[in-house]
Amino acid sequence: MSSNDAVTPLLPVLRVLLALAPVQIFLLVLMAVDTFKLVRPRRVFVALAAGVAAAVLSFAANNALLPLTGWPLLTFALVVAPVVEETAKGLYCDWLVRSRRTGFLVDATLLGFAVGAGFGTAENIYYLREFEDPTMTTWAIRGLGTAVMHGGATALFAALRHLAAVLGRPGWRTWSWAWPAAVCFHALFNRSMTHPVAATAVLLVLLPLLLLGIHRRGERNLRAWLGRGFDRDRRLLELIREGRVLDSPLGRHLLSLGETVPPEARADMLCLLRLEAELSLAAKGMLLLRENGFATAPPAEVKEKLAELAWLEKSVGRAGRLALGEVRPRRGRDLWQRRLLAQEATD
Repeated sequence: MSSNDAVTPLLPVLRVLLALAPVQIFLLVLMAVDTFKLVRPRRVFVALAAGVAAAVLSFAANNALLPLTGWPLLTFALVVAPVVEETAKGLYCDWLVRSRRTGFLVDATLLGFAVGAGFGTAENIYYLREFEDPTMTTWAIRGLGTAVMHGGATALFAALRHLAAVLGRPGWRTWSWAWPAAVCFHALFNRSMTHPVAATAVLLVLLPLLLLGIHRRGERNLRAWLGRGFDRDRRLLELIREGRVLDSPLGRHLLSLGETVPPEARADMLCLLRLEAELSLAAKGMLLLRENGFATAPPAEVKEKLAELAWLEKSVGRAGRLALGEVRPRRGRDLWQRRLLAQEATD
């Protein structure tokens, strides 16, 4: 048997590996460098599925728009396809940020890349079924280039969308600059496909550097937040447990509410603040343990505390929460911490 006869049966397998494996390996690396383990595998699988759904939606939209434009396929790929595809992928990332399911750049970027990886994988599976191109170069470019580009473009959108949320920008204003960045990244890659090997090589050099920079920035912010949060929550609990609340700005603020808020409502407000501080410390402690390689689980009483917190928020009401004013600022990561604890408590 000749060497060519031995290699021929391997060609379909090699095509599949080249088309599908690189972007998944890239995603696994991003998960591995997430030292705080902010994103569980289950959430990554959901993000991958969202990317597949975005690919199906984009396929239908592109097929409907192509005959309407009357443009050549190359022009359509440069002008319309990036807009359609980055919009479809961005919708899920936008929902993650809006619903406070991302807390930091680290998890926003990782989940964004997972959405893009799902999109790129679905797209390449389609092309594997449609085209029997015998050259390995084509599938290497699709796997190492196009699929990874999809992950990178969506990771960029998710990172910028998260940063804008932290800065308090409204959602539509975020889309006005995060979305064009992803579209331009995508369109620039498509434009460079006149030199596909060079474009893929440049992407494989620049994209890891970009994501590494975002990751390092995110981890620095996370560590700074952990330090500030520990000090703030610890001081609040000490005041409450040692009965020194009245000597603090918090106590003076509660007293200043006077007759507008009944004493029992003020007691509920204090309990609300205490529970928030306890749960916040539990979440931060869990993250620090993860960073140092320890298997973690939230304290056994977390479920009961989360239920009690929900009850207290209803009891105090919106007016009571507003009356707390500056002593209880609504921080964007409060809801994220609760989701993290609730998720861990149910796993």
